[in-house]
Amino acid sequence: MTHMTAWEQVQAQCPDLRKADLLVGLPTFNHGSTVELVVKSVMAGLAAFLPQVSVVVVNADAGSQDGTPDIIKRAVGSAVPVVSVQYLTGGLSAQPAALDRLSESGVAKREAAFRAFFTIAEKVEAKACVVMDAQLRSVTPEWIERLAQPVLEQGADFVAPVFRRQRYEGSLTNSLIAPLTRALYGKRVACQSGGGYGFSARLTNRCLAKDLWEGETAKYGIDNWLTTVAVAEGFHVWQAFLGAKVQDSKASGQDVSFILAQAVGAAYHYMEQYQEVWEQRKESSAVPAVGAPYGPGDASVAINVERMVKGFRQGLRDLLPIWESILAPDTLAGILTLGLEDEEEFRFPIPLWTQTVYDFAIAYHEKVIHREHLLKSLTPLYLGRTASLVLETKDGEPGDADRAGERVCESFESMKPYLVGRWRFQ
Repeated sequence: MTHMTAWEQVQAQCPDLRKADLLVGLPTFNHGSTVELVVKSVMAGLAAFLPQVSVVVVNADAGSQDGTPDIIKRAVGSAVPVVSVQYLTGGLSAQPAALDRLSESGVAKREAAFRAFFTIAEKVEAKACVVMDAQLRSVTPEWIERLAQPVLEQGADFVAPVFRRQRYEGSLTNSLIAPLTRALYGKRVACQSGGGYGFSARLTNRCLAKDLWEGETAKYGIDNWLTTVAVAEGFHVWQAFLGAKVQDSKASGQDVSFILAQAVGAAYHYMEQYQEVWEQRKESSAVPAVGAPYGPGDASVAINVERMVKGFRQGLRDLLPIWESILAPDTLAGILTLGLEDEEEFRFPIPLWTQTVYDFAIAYHEKVIHREHLLKSLTPLYLGRTASLVLETKDGEPGDADRAGERVCESFESMKPYLVGRWRFQ
């Protein structure tokens, strides 16, 4: 079956399937221990909140050896059509390069699964497509409602997830990816990846038409560019508050420098693709949301600030020649002074952090050094900024970290002319 296209596999399994209002996609690889809970929650949500909507459930499987597709079919039962497509020709073992892009979902070449969902959604003329990760343990019936209903009934094109997090969880997203996205494209989105998404037919068809599925763009993974396409190309973006995100993570052995290089490399790559868009965007605006917003997260997880500060200082010793080629002289001068501070007094000012991220973006664009080396050399600076955030807020009010995050976003917006000017005339 694996030599057949995704749509041919659907036709072979459900020859009478012609149309559906909603496609629910489940990308999987050996998720037998968790997928039944996900499917049962989806089915309960469909029955409770979307009983009049015609649905097809599509499992895109990367070659599971634990019976995952059969578990899905049993959990769905006869209530709605359900199909399983194999999208990696020859199975996972035939695609060793795909292992480089294992996301936290544990699914290799995840973008190929999304491409299969979008292709099938186009064939059945689905009005909405919801993709849910199969490793989740916290999914509830409300998830499918919050991801699908804004698309089906309120004109949303992209519904992105927002999860309840502990105070310093997701610091890379909060201190860099979300502020940069907001400053560039003018939308205040959380930029949290994975878990679940909702898409309109307009957006899925646009994604299918774009040259994003192969080559350099694809190596950054689907989660990064879905948000960027939506915010950069003027689609109606919503957010869904889904609660906690508890999952079995299968992406092991990835250190912080690898994760940072993937996430920041994606952001910088798309800056080149959408330069004419972000240079013109001047202000940001909030996006509509569904679900109840969260209060400040707790700080129950201990943060090793000493290790972060040591990582920053190690970078100062080892990477100074690289930083000299990347950073503007005044940025570098500010960084050098940080190495003189005692640990408890260590502070990485927000404007200096903003200018650092922008200098790295410009150096990436100018290819001043090998891009992978450039991206990984940002890691000690990120550790320094994260340590500073913890030191600034650990003894304050619960909402201080969130307020600091908002100040970072405002700094990225206010200093955007610095980026635009240097990007154009460097």
